[in-house]
Amino acid sequence: MSTSVLCLGVLVLLSFWWLAESDDVTNFPQHSPRMPSQPHILLMLIDDMGWYNAPWNGNPEIQQRMPHLWNMSRHGLILDRHYSFKYCSPARSSLMSGRLPFHVTQNNDNNIVTNPGGADLRMTLLPQRLKQVGNYSTSLVGKWHVGARSRANLPTHRGFDHHFGFLKGGEDHFTQINVDTNNVEFVDLWSQEAPAYGRNGTYSTYMYSDEAVRVIQRHATSNRINDEQRPLFTYLSWQAMHGPLEAPREYHLPLPNDPRGARSQMNAMAAILDEGIRNVTNALRRTGLYDNTLIVVSSDNGGWIQLDRGGNNFPLRGGKVSDFEGGVRTAAFVGGGYLERQAPHLVGTKSQVLMHLVDWYSTLIGLGASSAANNVMNWYDESDGVPPVDSINVWEALISQPQNVTAVRKELPLSFCTPEASCDFPGGVGNGALIVWPWKIINGTQAGLGLWQGPVFPNASRRIPQPGSDLGCPNGCLFNIKLDPTEHRDLKDIFPEMFNWLWSKLLDVRDGVYQTNYDGGASTCLSVRMAYKRDRGFLAPRCYREENYMPPDMEVEMFLHGGLL
Repeated sequence: MSTSVLCLGVLVLLSFWWLAESDDVTNFPQHSPRMPSQPHILLMLIDDMGWYNAPWNGNPEIQQRMPHLWNMSRHGLILDRHYSFKYCSPARSSLMSGRLPFHVTQNNDNNIVTNPGGADLRMTLLPQRLKQVGNYSTSLVGKWHVGARSRANLPTHRGFDHHFGFLKGGEDHFTQINVDTNNVEFVDLWSQEAPAYGRNGTYSTYMYSDEAVRVIQRHATSNRINDEQRPLFTYLSWQAMHGPLEAPREYHLPLPNDPRGARSQMNAMAAILDEGIRNVTNALRRTGLYDNTLIVVSSDNGGWIQLDRGGNNFPLRGGKVSDFEGGVRTAAFVGGGYLERQAPHLVGTKSQVLMHLVDWYSTLIGLGASSAANNVMNWYDESDGVPPVDSINVWEALISQPQNVTAVRKELPLSFCTPEASCDFPGGVGNGALIVWPWKIINGTQAGLGLWQGPVFPNASRRIPQPGSDLGCPNGCLFNIKLDPTEHRDLKDIFPEMFNWLWSKLLDVRDGVYQTNYDGGASTCLSVRMAYKRDRGFLAPRCYREENYMPPDMEVEMFLHGGLL
């Protein structure tokens, strides 16, 4: 028997075991409550899934490893012009706050937990709005990465009734360990208001799938008002397919032209993720929630192509941390029983509507508003000092004009890195991009990642360094992304007037940059060593308002013995 056949047999057995383990156990009531008037919402963000790492974009290797997600996309509406920021925290902060990234944050500095970046505390986040307008029960499972400087930044203080997951941007999939200040290693795993002691040490996709199933089952047996079920919002923010490339050995299948194993490891992570998504959607069906659930699936940004990180954005140019299409045009679709009932004509089709991840903020609030919420836009009033909401409700356009690219947006600012925004290495000041359909202007070196990948990537060729070798657009580039979606031909010398007009508009984006640095008065922070001892090696918020702080006994002891660093 060949090794590949034996591995496949083990995979099948393991899949049945995990499905059986997840399928369970709960006795659901004989009498089902009435459906809520609003949909249940399952918003799944897949981390660093490249354009060609998505099964609906034609990759046969991925289609074999992700049959469930591929089938879901074929019974949904594929969002072909769905954009986001070029990396993690800005994309997530944009989604949660309803602001385009250049109006909320453009860096991952909150990977050091004391940094105030993420979504400004004065901004009202999506789960808070859904509770206000539709009395939703709200849960976050998985990655947060929207700030954890103080307790005020935690998910349960920003609208989520339930949270289990990790606070920062990335960690070991098996141990949940990452590093913070001075390269001190912490376990980053959190539950509600405290570290999730005793729950670490399980592969993350298993943990988050099982937790999401529990959330769905709990909701199905409770959360009723006058025999009508409350609507459920679940933000399932997967750690997969983010590095490090790790998966249980049983899922690895050897591939040709993959000497460093990056493609095999990425595909193994994809296979486990597919099983997790299947378990979650099966729970929706088993509990009777599926028929009224809207499911949104998207990557947070393009795939990471350098250093054999396993991403592939073929045929698009570039990848994560660049403003080329491979970094910002994200694989996404919408589906679920709610779409099948409300818009059956869209099932199995593709939308060309130009939209951004940020637009799910207003779209979901609009769908989630109860009849008692007379004017949803009144909920968008904010305090002074923060930019207004940029999000646009795209639902009507998706339903009635799915082929109209500019049905809701003609212009889409993607980024502009300024000294204040402090964009991540290997990007730099001056990098920016703007779409005014069908034109796109890009500026800056773009981390040297303006490279094209082939359909079999990564492969035996030399791995891409960080930063990459491409010159980028140091003097600006102009592309017609309708005619040239792979950004091969710079047209600025052919259409100089168009380039100059778009350059002035890109400078307007630069002049409007807002970077979250607001700490809400939590100006005193524990040292990394003190926090490590206080929280027994688990990551936790380290900053507080002086007048609200009562140090625990151990901290008092450390003060007395000079242990504060």
